[in-house]
Amino acid sequence: MIKVEEVVLFDGWDIRVNDVFSNPSMPYRLKVKKIELEDGETDLNNAWVHCIAVHLKNKNKVINTSENLCNRAWYINEFWTK
Repeated sequence: MIKVEEVVLFDGWDIRVNDVFSNPSMPYRLKVKKIELEDGETDLNNAWVHCIAVHLKNKNKVINTSENLCNRAWYINEFWTK
């Protein structure tokens, strides 16, 4: 795996470490902690985005959740907003 600080997707959307994303149907926001590309991967949409859950009004307050918060960049792009 190759660790990167930012990916710019083909539609021009970017995801950076420490970005915070919202989804109106979720009781928390996502804060990006790490972005990784698999060795040999050239499609940035397939980057792994590792997140933590944070409070809706306080991006520094971590929320414990049992959900897997590691998703592909395309998923974050499709279902979450900055």
